[in-house]
Order: sequence, then C-alpha cells, then structure tokens
Amino acid sequence: MAVAVAIAADLHLRLSSRISPVWHTLSEYVYGGSSSAPLFSAMCLALALGSVALLAGIAKARRQRSVLVLLGVWSLGLLIIAAFPVDPEGAARSFSGQVHNYAALAAFIALPSAALTLTRMGNVNCPWEPRRTTIRRLATASIVSIVLVFGGFLFKLLTGPQLTLGLFERLLFTIDLALLATMVRPLLSAAPR
Repeated sequence: MAVAVAIAADLHLRLSSRISPVWHTLSEYVYGGSSSAPLFSAMCLALALGSVALLAGIAKARRQRSVLVLLGVWSLGLLIIAAFPVDPEGAARSFSGQVHNYAALAAFIALPSAALTLTRMGNVNCPWEPRRTTIRRLATASIVSIVLVFGGFLFKLLTGPQLTLGLFERLLFTIDLALLATMVRPLLSAAPR
C-alpha cells in the first residue's frame, strides 16, 4: 500500500502542470504522458496486492465471508480500473471507459461496506475491536465521499458544467487509504515477531 501512495505522490508532483488535482480524477493520469499510464496501473496493482494481503489476514482471523467477498470486489475492481482506461475528458463514452466507471463504483462501495461489516459485532477477542469506532467513522466518511464523487459525476453528465471531481476523488482516495491502514494495523500488532 505504501508503494501505491508513493506512486500517487509521484504522479501528482510530476504531472501537476498537465493534470489538475482539483479538476481531473486520478484515473486521468493515464493521459499525462508516456510513462504515466504504466505508473497509474502499477499504483492500482500495488493497492490491490496490499488489499489482498489484508484479505488474507482477515481470512486467517476467521472473519465473516461477506467481508472477504467485499474486499475481493474492492481488489478486483482496482485491477479492472488499471486494465480499462477511463475515457479522456470530452470524448464519447467507450466500452473501456464504462467498464472502468462501473468497476470504480463497485470497488469504492465495496471497501467501506467491508469495513462496516468487519466491525459490525463487538467481540473482545476481535483484533479490530479497539479500532472499531475509527474504522466505522472512516467507512462512513468514505461513503459520504462516494456520494460526493458519483453525485458530482452524474451532475456533470446531465448538465455539463465542470465540477471539482478531482478534489472530491482525492478526498475519497485519502480516506480509503486511511481506512485500509486502520484495518491493517490490528493484524500487524497481532503478528508474531
């Protein structure tokens, strides 16, 4: 997951003159130059692999299957996002762009749903119990951010004016990274040294 953050920071710093972090989504970094598309894909792959490692840790802790399925949807969604580029700004909707958009929607709904399901029942022996409130607050913030991003996306499709989708999406990305880190932390604390 740290590799994904490092790549995202690199893309932001190197391409800030071409891709606005306020107006453009993270997915639009694929149009930032010859090396940006592979870097964006590597970022998604790194985040997916980190998420699969989290999924494996949760499976080992014998949590609900629904959590594993939802984290699987999140991880698979990230892989699909990497494989199917978003449509360029102003271009007609393509099959690849539609697959990208639906995979993003499924992934970004699945992650906070997994977090809420993981922390649904209190259990003193559960490694997530001490961070239950934090995980639930981050999951709720993620859902609010999803509503902002996809509501803004729909508004833009229907009415046409430019919205600050990039800013809202980066807020969602930051919240989801914090959510993943908070979900991973109990596993790291419980791991044998």
